[in-house]
Amino acid sequence: MEKTLNVIDITRAGVEVGLTDLGRGGDPLAYARVPGESPLILAAPVFLNRTEFAAVFPSGAARRSEDVICAVQDCFLLGPFGAVVLPTGQLLRQSVINLDGDALQYSLAQFTGQYPGAHIPWSSAEAPVFAVNSYATNNYFHFMIDSLANLHWRARVPGAADMKCIISGYGPAAEATLPFIPSAYAAMGSGIGARQAFEGTLMFCRSLVFPRRITGADPARIAWLRGSFGVTDTCGPDKLYIARGDAQRRRIVNERDIIAHLEKRGFLCVTPGALPVRDQAALFARARVVVGPHGAGLANCAFMGPGGALVELTHTGRVVGTYHELAGAAGLAYGVVVGETRGDARQPILADFAIDIGELEAAIAAAERNI
Repeated sequence: MEKTLNVIDITRAGVEVGLTDLGRGGDPLAYARVPGESPLILAAPVFLNRTEFAAVFPSGAARRSEDVICAVQDCFLLGPFGAVVLPTGQLLRQSVINLDGDALQYSLAQFTGQYPGAHIPWSSAEAPVFAVNSYATNNYFHFMIDSLANLHWRARVPGAADMKCIISGYGPAAEATLPFIPSAYAAMGSGIGARQAFEGTLMFCRSLVFPRRITGADPARIAWLRGSFGVTDTCGPDKLYIARGDAQRRRIVNERDIIAHLEKRGFLCVTPGALPVRDQAALFARARVVVGPHGAGLANCAFMGPGGALVELTHTGRVVGTYHELAGAAGLAYGVVVGETRGDARQPILADFAIDIGELEAAIAAAERNI
């Protein structure tokens, strides 16, 4: 049987208020626009070996959705990625990043994975809740950049600092299977604030406040992360290579040759995921140049001091602007080497690939000229 997804836009169905009045009028649906809050200005890559991908990395102001903060009374928070549903069954567009079938199916799988039918997944929150859980917070990049860093809004929204917050969208048992989540909480200590218990299933909220779900870095998110982890704006001296180690996917097939070449150039080979988040932040805060394959480990470049450089390694099946944007938000020069896929490339995000060392060397030289 076919089912229709009923999606509504809060900017059409709700009441627009000023940010200082958000949540104070008792309106069932209210929102505040925050125009120009986090402008993201991009610079063209200092190196790109495949000119056919130039359009992926534009220069100038990034086109982003307008910042909107939403306040909803008597609603449901559905699943770990923060979908907000009204009692009428309508889904708020601002609460989800992707409305395509694959993304929604993935979110549903995450929801059902929390409770495989043992009991009714139901809870409620009587006190106001501030929710920043978003798409794919079981991934280090999306947890750090799209979710945790969105706590910067708590300082701007009246009363939000006193609200309990939902960050990952997972309960303690599920968070324990994703060690970077409790590690990040431990690094921030009391700065994380009080958290609302939520098992990532279904919760009825009397009053819910959340920022529009947007994926990717912007200056406000990066500044908040750096401040929260005690990182200074000094550009360090180190040069790092992020190794894939014993990864079972997205491997660089000639990584040993790359590591040997980079070690001769004074690079330190690191595996960030093996370290506590506090140590990852400190490691990257000391870095001037970072080279690494496309993957969540590059999210740590948020902790680099402005004036450094990031060189991303990827392949023809996975050329996206994610880390170009992070570099722009963090004040870093950015270069990218696009290699060739190897083996089964039917799922590009998982494909192995090879990188030409000559092109890598050219990218590093270009990056170093721009720092």
